[in-house]
Amino acid sequence: MIIAPYPHNEQARLATLKQYDILDTESDPALNAMVQLASYICQTPIAAISLIDERRQWFKASAGLDVTETPRDIAFCSHAIIQEDPLVVQNALLDDRFFDNPLVTSDPEFRFYAGVPLTTAKGHHLGTLCVIDRIPRTLTPEQLNAIKVLAQNVMAHLDLQIAYKNAGKYIDDLQMSEMIFNTASEAILVTDGNNIIVLINPAFTLITGYSPNEVIGRHYSILYSKSQSTKFYQKVLQTLNDTGHWDGELWATRKNAEEYVQSLSVNSILNSDGTKRLHVGIFSDVTERKRKDELIWKQANYDHLTQLANRSLFRERFEQAIKSANRLSHSVAMCYIDLDKFKPVNDNFGHEVGDKLLFQVAARISQCVRETDTVARIGGDEFAVILTQLNDVTHINRIAEHIIQTLSEPFVIDGKELSISASVGISIYPQNGSNSQLLLTRADKAMYSSKSRGCNQFSFYIET
Repeated sequence: MIIAPYPHNEQARLATLKQYDILDTESDPALNAMVQLASYICQTPIAAISLIDERRQWFKASAGLDVTETPRDIAFCSHAIIQEDPLVVQNALLDDRFFDNPLVTSDPEFRFYAGVPLTTAKGHHLGTLCVIDRIPRTLTPEQLNAIKVLAQNVMAHLDLQIAYKNAGKYIDDLQMSEMIFNTASEAILVTDGNNIIVLINPAFTLITGYSPNEVIGRHYSILYSKSQSTKFYQKVLQTLNDTGHWDGELWATRKNAEEYVQSLSVNSILNSDGTKRLHVGIFSDVTERKRKDELIWKQANYDHLTQLANRSLFRERFEQAIKSANRLSHSVAMCYIDLDKFKPVNDNFGHEVGDKLLFQVAARISQCVRETDTVARIGGDEFAVILTQLNDVTHINRIAEHIIQTLSEPFVIDGKELSISASVGISIYPQNGSNSQLLLTRADKAMYSSKSRGCNQFSFYIET
């Protein structure tokens, strides 16, 4: 086992880590949500946010781990923080740094690790956002990019916490430190007990477009968005009244009526008799981060060519359909669709034409099913459909015939008329299996039965 050397800026790094003052703090829901998202995107059983001090690795959030710290000497993350790029270890048993590491040779028997440094604005690596598996593997470029974006979001969240703590240190009966108040990148506002705005900082104007003269003396509801229900705002105010604190994300509106996502933290300042005197709020515009998160989720769950659900989302939707079927006493059908004569299209006209054909095929299949059904691309020229809320096979027959008929009609691409057909295999829950993988395998087998009988037809799975 090779022990990672200290980073060249170790003393400055440790001093920066100390400023964040979070090693012994309580669990943070936002950080927990980020590691859950990392685990989901990368399909790994373990994900964690770790911070490295002089001797220990501290897990500030984790999924799939039940430990809070490990010695720094054996931590994979100690190696990750000494380099700028993500550290990816596809198989720890084949890596001289880790093959005899206790985390590899004994429980929990790590094999795969990918860690992205949590980097401050000054370039200090405080720790990592990492994903871990007990089997050798790798990440797709999209998954690795998603972890990088999430690591940036982790640091943005930690920086926002520091900004809030710093602002709190300089509040003395609303006489805020001018330097913090005026230079903070997060918007700061103060309202009275009735939520009338009494003070804002320059960042508030920068984010919302409102000058002090336009908002001071007006109710905070001037920032309310139509995208957020009245009940939601009422619940926020009720929580603030009950607990003296609210923290979360909500839609808000700028002066020009543009909507944006606001990450807001509000605390109450009380009078000596316990009544609400003032509310101090700090918020930032996280619209771009949310947009990136949505893009990451879409990239992880949808096929980039056809915009249909991919295999991962298809499996998740099918498991949901099974739960619904059990609750409502319905059946669920899985249709496995393989295109006939697609390879000659690629061979004769090129992959660009083939891709355009697949896009049109996806559109035609989608038009054959209901909005409650799911269409997915699960392979090169292979598609699958989930038909839900079924009481008999009549509907399945009708849909399968419609798909076959629709796909047998000529396609026109770049002025060329192309003809293909489709072979369809069908399996039914619960008759043919109890989970998505088994039903997909059996639908695939039924599809090959259709091909063996001449293609351009459908077959139900039959137990042999």
